[in-house]
Amino acid sequence: MRSNLKARAYPYTAWVLTRSFVVLEVELVGPTADGLNERSAKGKWYAPDTLFHSHAAAVSAGRMRIDAARLEIARRAAVLEEKSALLDRMSGR
Repeated sequence: MRSNLKARAYPYTAWVLTRSFVVLEVELVGPTADGLNERSAKGKWYAPDTLFHSHAAAVSAGRMRIDAARLEIARRAAVLEEKSALLDRMSGR
């Protein structure tokens, strides 16, 4: 599905949350050639779902990512604990 990025007025400023949870302000100057992403003044491409309208929105998204990661870690720890207990029972410990 093609995005409708060409209808947007450029340039505009958005906020990006990096993988290391740094919030950066970027100036976007137009869509990429395929029309699916946005291109910054420095030439980087950003997917629309990684761009936020404000610093606060980017920080909020980062907190949600951290919460989701914590839940996944807890889920995996519970699975490992369950497997360990099962192996202990099977080995007669």
